Amino acid sequence: MGEIGRITKTVSVDELPEDIRSKFVSGTPVSVTFEGEMNPSATRHEAEGAPPFSPEEIERRKEAIRKLWGVGADLGTTTEEAVARIRALRDEWD
Repeated sequence: MGEIGRITKTVSVDELPEDIRSKFVSGTPVSVTFEGEMNPSATRHEAEGAPPFSPEEIERRKEAIRKLWGVGADLGTTTEEAVARIRALRDEWD
């Protein structure tokens, strides 16, 4: 016997078979769970995951995330400059 898998998907009640659909209000979103023995090729595909990204694509995405979060914006800042900025911010509250 193979691996038992479970897939849960949210669908509109209108996509269900008529005998089940009649128990719900039309248009209502419902969760449907499928359980059963998995096809060996399906479990192998899920284990492999998505195809790997090229090193260039990884760097491009990392750079985009850094820009989004402002990471590295302070590179090249001296300790003295950082301390001066912090003190200026602190003094705004005094």
